[in-house]
Amino acid sequence: MSRFAALDLTTLPAPDAIGVLDFDAILEARLAELDAHLAEIFEAPKVAEIMALARTIAASPMRYLTEAGAARELYVENRINEAVRSVFLATARGAALDQIGANRGVTRKVLDDSDPDTLVREGDEPFRARIQLVIEAWSPHGTEGSYVYWALDADDRVVDVAVYGPNHGLVPAIPPAEPKMVILSSEGDGTADAALIETVFRHCTVDTRRPVADKLTVISATPVPYAIEAVLHVTTPEAAATALAAAEAAVTAFVTNRIRIGRTLYRTSIAAALSVAGVMDVELIAPATDLEIGPFEAPYCTGTALSARSITGGWRDV
Repeated sequence: MSRFAALDLTTLPAPDAIGVLDFDAILEARLAELDAHLAEIFEAPKVAEIMALARTIAASPMRYLTEAGAARELYVENRINEAVRSVFLATARGAALDQIGANRGVTRKVLDDSDPDTLVREGDEPFRARIQLVIEAWSPHGTEGSYVYWALDADDRVVDVAVYGPNHGLVPAIPPAEPKMVILSSEGDGTADAALIETVFRHCTVDTRRPVADKLTVISATPVPYAIEAVLHVTTPEAAATALAAAEAAVTAFVTNRIRIGRTLYRTSIAAALSVAGVMDVELIAPATDLEIGPFEAPYCTGTALSARSITGGWRDV
C-alpha cells in the first residue's frame, strides 16, 4: 500500500481472551469432575465401576453423555473465540468487519453489480486495509496516508498507490507542496489510462480532502514485466502432479500479493513461495536476477512455467 509508517496488523499477537480449543483436555476435565462428584455420593468400588464405564466403554450412556457435554463446551469456547475476534480490526471477518468499517464511516465496495441478486463485493483484506487507512483521511493536512486513502476510494480499479514528496529523497527532488501520486490499475499490465488518472485526480483534489496549496500530480505506475520459470524437484513421480498444482496456486497468490509500486522482487521470495509440500528443492530459472523496481514502477508477471523433476534421496525419503 503506501510508504508511510503503518502498523502491520498481521504481526499483532492473538488477544489473551482467545482460548486454546482442546477436546481431549475438556473431556478429561469433565471426567475428573464426574469422578469427584461421584466420590461424594458412592463408595470407592461403586465410583470405580461407574468411571470405568465413563472412561473405557464407548457405547455406554455415561461415556456418550460425557463426550456430548465436552463437545458442546468446545463449541461454546469456539463461539467465544469468534466473538472476541469479531471486535478487533486485525481478526474480524465478514459481517463483523462491516460493522467495524461502519463505525469509521467506511463501507465495503461493490465490485460488480451486473447481477443484483449476486453482488460481487470487496474482499476482507483490501476492505480491512481501507478501514485502517481511513484515520489518515481525517487529517486536513494532506498526509501521505490521506492521499492514499482517497485514491483507493476513487475507483475500484486502483489496487495500489504511492505518494511522494520532498522528504522521500527522489532524484530529481519533488518540490514542496507538489506531491506526486503514482497509481496502479487492476486492468491489463497495471497501466492506468487517462480516464482513471483523471478520476483519481478529481477525487483527491476536492478542497475538503487536500491542502488548498497542494499542486497534486497523478501518474500511472510503469509496469516492469517479468516471467517465472522454475523446475521443482520432488521425491517421486507420483508426487509431481500434486506438488505442481500446489505450487501453481502458491505462485499465483504470490504474484497477486506482490502487485505493489516501488517494491523490489527478490528471487529468494519466489523460491520460497514455490517450496510447497512435496517439493524438495526449487531450481529458479527466471527471473535470472532480482527485479529492481523504481519508485514509479510496479512488477507485472507475464506468465509462469513450472515443471517437476523427481529425485532420489535414498532411505531418507522412506
